[in-house]
Amino acid sequence: MNPPSSMWVVAACSATAAAAVWVVTSQIQIRRAEAKQERKILEAAQEEQESKDLLDLLYSIADDQARKEGYVHRGITCNLCKVGPVRGIRYKCANCIDYDVCEACEAADTHNRNHVFVKIKVPIPPLANPRATLLQPFYPGLKENTGSLSWKIIQHLQENTHFDQVELEALYDQYKSLATVEQGINQKTFDRCLGPLGFCKNLVTERIFKFFDRDEDGIINFVDLASGLSVLCKGTQEEKIIYAFKGYDLNNSGYLSRDELRSMFKAYFLLSMELVRDLVKALEEELMANFNDAGDRPVSSVFTAPIPSSEHPLEGGKGPMVGERDLNTSGIPGQYKLAVSRAQAELAPSLAALSEDAIEDLVQAAFQSADEDGDGKLSFEEFKRWAMTDNTMIAWFDSLGSVF
Repeated sequence: MNPPSSMWVVAACSATAAAAVWVVTSQIQIRRAEAKQERKILEAAQEEQESKDLLDLLYSIADDQARKEGYVHRGITCNLCKVGPVRGIRYKCANCIDYDVCEACEAADTHNRNHVFVKIKVPIPPLANPRATLLQPFYPGLKENTGSLSWKIIQHLQENTHFDQVELEALYDQYKSLATVEQGINQKTFDRCLGPLGFCKNLVTERIFKFFDRDEDGIINFVDLASGLSVLCKGTQEEKIIYAFKGYDLNNSGYLSRDELRSMFKAYFLLSMELVRDLVKALEEELMANFNDAGDRPVSSVFTAPIPSSEHPLEGGKGPMVGERDLNTSGIPGQYKLAVSRAQAELAPSLAALSEDAIEDLVQAAFQSADEDGDGKLSFEEFKRWAMTDNTMIAWFDSLGSVF
């Protein structure tokens, strides 16, 4: 092939390659343009849907507000914004005399944070509105308890408890609602938090207070509260065993004696009896509140189970027990006795036969199982190995729940 022909071939190949590159580049640009256009269309559709959703939301809010404002609480003026009559939801302070706010002012949260508001949707007839306090305050804390946690305390508690920042801030609000002295929660307030159990002194409640009061100054400050709740609510079994041992160790000797175990077992038994009485009382009140003694209803209608009779003996060939017929035909007393039996059955595992003799048997069994060196006292290591296999030995520690 002569040189001119070779040049033409090379030139043709170069032109073909350039054309191919141009075609590929053009296709890529076209595809990019198409993808860009598709994205624009998709974004436009999304914006349109978002706009529609926003309009639907605004319409729903407007409709809901209009429906709320249809409820007019005539004769009631908001004590904060002074607008009256209050429309929509009315909030009445249960701890103040004749204090009401509208929904917008209630959300501002400017009233005493220790007070409780009653939410009222349907208007009460103006002359029937109560003008006195509805409830005694639930929270005894000082009104002056304001402010927020410092970042230093939050960091310290995050490192030393199982709570995060959000939980700690919520706990601090609760703490402020309970602190009746500048330093924190005193023994009197702690007893109030126990409800009916706070009226009688008990060794278990005293030891739980000491568990919270880490520095033993007679006051539970916020660090004490958060640290204690961390163990009670989120603590491991090993953490609870440590503090249960300290609770048993009444004289701070570092060892547990028979007398110390005996005292705590007895206190736990008495506390459990108080819990049973409180439960039975609640069941009785609920029963009396729900009982319908209308004249057109037979007494037997309060029972859903068949009533055994002498014609149909009980299983085992025995007829009804003495008094059972009275139990099933006496209305309220019968159902009350059934409620008591149910409560006793639910709590029987922790209360069965915890008499003086039974408590002594528990003490003896504890030392036989845990006193490995036979020195007549339990070290922490002996107690820990024993408690890891027998959870009932730290049951008193959880008997009051979280308290706060």
